[in-house]
Amino acid sequence: MQSVSLFTREDYKNDLREILQEMFPTVNVIDPADDQKDFLSLDEGLSYINERGLAISKSTLYKKTADKEIPFQRWGGKKIVFVRQELDQWISKRLIGNDATGGDEITNTVAENARRRGRA
Repeated sequence: MQSVSLFTREDYKNDLREILQEMFPTVNVIDPADDQKDFLSLDEGLSYINERGLAISKSTLYKKTADKEIPFQRWGGKKIVFVRQELDQWISKRLIGNDATGGDEITNTVAENARRRGRA
């Protein structure tokens, strides 16, 4: 009778890490970025944006997709999906203040509100 052993993906990664460390003790073994998905759902995209330092709410993100202010795709006609690379570029523009209006979004909003109130 033969015995069968079941291994998880994590078991294989740990075994491979141990083998590589034995073969190359001076080299640091870095785990591949399995969690770095190319496509993000709306909730994942929201978390990703907020983690990168651009704090927005879910309703604001919906509005930005409706106004086509943020790059996104629709899968199946309804599901909103973000491409990670496009989202990174969009976030960079907002954080650096390099958007089409010549300044960052928050500064432009504050300036517009001040003009409306007659303060500028």
